[in-house]
Amino acid sequence: MNPFTSKPVTPEKAVQNGVVSALRFHNWMVQRNQQGIGNTKGRPDIEAYKKGFALFIEIKKPKHRMENGKMSPGGKLSDDQQKYIAKLRAQDMIVVVTDDAEKFLDGLEELQEQLWPGKNIRRLC
Repeated sequence: MNPFTSKPVTPEKAVQNGVVSALRFHNWMVQRNQQGIGNTKGRPDIEAYKKGFALFIEIKKPKHRMENGKMSPGGKLSDDQQKYIAKLRAQDMIVVVTDDAEKFLDGLEELQEQLWPGKNIRRLC
């Protein structure tokens, strides 16, 4: 439950919060993109900037075990998201699609080591 509203935090929002926290911990400047009027369809949920690099992150609903014991399929990229991501990658931008904040953190550390080798990247845990 979100302490500031009566709405529960969705699994997708929990992943987004974890990703944003990890980015900020690693000193990335973070911008969340609100969906809706005035925003281009398919634009990734989060943009992050650090030392001249831009990182675009699309958060998808994680797979989870349902009450009947089966696994949910999780979120999928829409056609608009696939097109937007293709345009970003055509411009040599780094785009990450994730449904797991912990896996994202591991990938972030690998990415930072590639961008800034030997800079003693900090771990959260």
